[in-house]
This record gives sequence, C-alpha cells and structure tokens, in this order.
Amino acid sequence: MKFLRITLISLTALLLLAALIAPRLIGPKAEQILQQQLANQPNIELTGYERGWFGAEALTLLKGKDGATEAYTDIQHGPVLFTGSGPRIGIIFAETRLTGAQLEPALRRQLEAYYGPIGTDIEQSPLVVETLVGTNNRVTNTLHLLPINRSEGDQQIRFQGARLELVTDYRGVQQDSRFELGEFVRMDGHREALYLQSGQGTFNLAPSGAGTLKIALPLVRANNDSGPLELRDVTLDYTGELVAARTLRVNTRVSMPEIQSATPASAVTQQLNLPQISYNDLHHYLYSLLLTPAAQRNWQQVFDRPLQMQQQLDIETANGPMQLQLDVDWKGMPRKRRVNNDQLFWLDALSGSANITAAEQAVMQSPLLIQANTLKQYGLLLQNNGELTMHLQLDRGNLEVNGQPLPADLFILALTSGL
Repeated sequence: MKFLRITLISLTALLLLAALIAPRLIGPKAEQILQQQLANQPNIELTGYERGWFGAEALTLLKGKDGATEAYTDIQHGPVLFTGSGPRIGIIFAETRLTGAQLEPALRRQLEAYYGPIGTDIEQSPLVVETLVGTNNRVTNTLHLLPINRSEGDQQIRFQGARLELVTDYRGVQQDSRFELGEFVRMDGHREALYLQSGQGTFNLAPSGAGTLKIALPLVRANNDSGPLELRDVTLDYTGELVAARTLRVNTRVSMPEIQSATPASAVTQQLNLPQISYNDLHHYLYSLLLTPAAQRNWQQVFDRPLQMQQQLDIETANGPMQLQLDVDWKGMPRKRRVNNDQLFWLDALSGSANITAAEQAVMQSPLLIQANTLKQYGLLLQNNGELTMHLQLDRGNLEVNGQPLPADLFILALTSGL
C-alpha cells in the first residue's frame, strides 16, 4: 500500500510538472504553426505577438479591397486546453474577436445593419473565431456569428446565429468543412419582411477561390411592395478550378424548384460559367455587385474590368417555359471615356450572343407583354407554333437580330417600347 501511494503521488507530481512545463515548450511550436498558417493567407498580416508561459496574445490585420480589419487573438498553450465546449487535448486553442478600432467599410456596413454600432469593446464583437490546433496535423477554425434580437424603430431582427467550421492541416491546406445558418426573421412593423429557415452547407475552398461550395435553404419567405414571395428547397452549387496563376474557371448553379409569388414563375434554374477570370477581376465584380449598395454604385467603375461569361436561365410558368442563353465577351470599359446615358458607345467593347425561347402564352401573361408586342410588330421576335424566339449577335457594336443587321440604338428603342 505504501509503495502504491508513493507511486501515485510520484505520478501525480510528474503530471503536474509536465502540465507546468509543457506550455513553455509548446509556445514556440504554436507560434511556428501560426506563422505557417498566415504564410498561406496573403491578405492577413500579423502586426503584434506577445508570448507568455501559458499563452499568447496577437493582433492581426485582415486586408480587404477598401481597407483593413483589426482582430485580437487570445491564445492558450496546450496540452490541456479550456475551450468553449469543454477541456481538450491539443497544441493551442485561440479565440479571435474584432477590436472594432479598424473595420473595412463594407464589412462595418454589413455588420452594423444587423448588429447596430460596433464599439471597441472586444467582448461585444459580433464575430468570434475559435481555433483548435490538435496533435494530429489538424486545425479546426470555427466562426461564430452571434445571435441577434434587436429592435430599431418599427423594424425587428431575430437571428439564431451561425456556425462555420473550417478544417485545415498545419500548412493551411483545407479539408472538408461545413456551416450552419440559424433561423432569421426580419419584421417591419407587424409584417414579416424576410424569413430564412435554418440552412446548411459544405465547402472546400482554397484562398484562390478554387474548390467547391454547396448551400441548401429549405424555406425563404419575403414580403415587399411587389407582394409575397416563398421559395422552397433553394440550392446553390459553386465550383472553381485554377486554370492559370490567380485565374479561375467558375461554374455556378442556382436552383429554385418551387416558387410561390405574384409573378407567373413557378420554378427557376440559373447556370453561370466564367471560363477564365482573374482572381482580381472576380473579387472586383463580387465586391461591386454584391457588397456595394445599388445607390452607391458607379457603373463605369463596375464595368471597368473585362468579363467573359456564359449563362442559361430557365423559367417554368403555368403557361409554359421560358429560356435565355447568353454568351458575353466584355472587353472592359474604354479608358478615359466619360459615360453618357444617352449614348451606347459601351457596345463597342462588347461581343457576344443571346438566344431567347419562350412559350408565347407565357410571355403574353408576363410583365414583358408590352416589349414583346413591340418586338413582334417589328419582326424582331419571331412566332412559330405558339413559340417565340429571337437570336442576337453582337460584335463590337455591330448587331444582328435573327441574322439581319440592325442599328443597336434602334433595337434598344424597340426593347424599351420607344418606337
């Protein structure tokens, strides 16, 4: 018994000694892994790092198109780590929060629209990233969007929060990852303006944009001046393939198989292909069209960069199908030329084709009725056995409609019912 007691005491002392010494030994390894991770993220700069015995503190700048975002990271050294979900064994555990002192304008605008003004108290950061570095060449980064329950005027927002789990190895090479979106409700007075049922997705994306992304939303409801809209089983699939240095081939598919709305559409599928686009050009269009409010867009700046695109849009209605196929080769906005709204000089930089096929009854029962009748009247929209078709071919300002040359300005006038 005495021997056993001495053995247990000695073992306990050794474990305690290891627990005290290990963090000091793990600290340099943790810093090395952090540097390896950041080396694969060219838009992240480590601006401060202070290592202690049991942990460390770090300041980083996340560089965006129009500025940078500062983040503070609190790091624990293993082997025993106290995480938000309980004790774990690993090399490091870190929590990263926005400092609020420096935020990219677009990010601040997006966050404050839902969370309200963001101050410099890091405990109030709406974004929290937990990083767990295991002992098995596995790094798990979990981004938490905090819940929202906020009222401002007659608008109310309720959000159950979101969770994104990004898994990489020590070098930053991504493995399969996933995310979950909690229920979101926005009320304008007593009217439900937007409702998103809890959704989920998976992704495996490199910093270059190469990889895959899948999103599934079981139910989306919206209500505005155009009337109610309800979408079920919405899916988005993205595939990016690196075809040259910082150049991608992008394919996306959006499917809305069940639509209830004031419009005749009952289902919509859109497929988009970008055969070759530079990383900078893709970032430019995503930022300009998705993150910039419409009222603040400068269209000459938006279309400053080149874009090659093929798109197919299929719409199902109670009166028959409609299909639009586009093949666009945009050379970019001519340099040092002013945009005049009454001129179509931008067509000189555009080549491509378009095919429109639709059931006649579907068009006649749609908001395109007036334009369709005008195009039919001038022989631009062809009618055959209850089907309407039109083929457009544009080559740097030279337009052909159904094989016949036509001045582009006359076509625009017909399309806008100005003839």
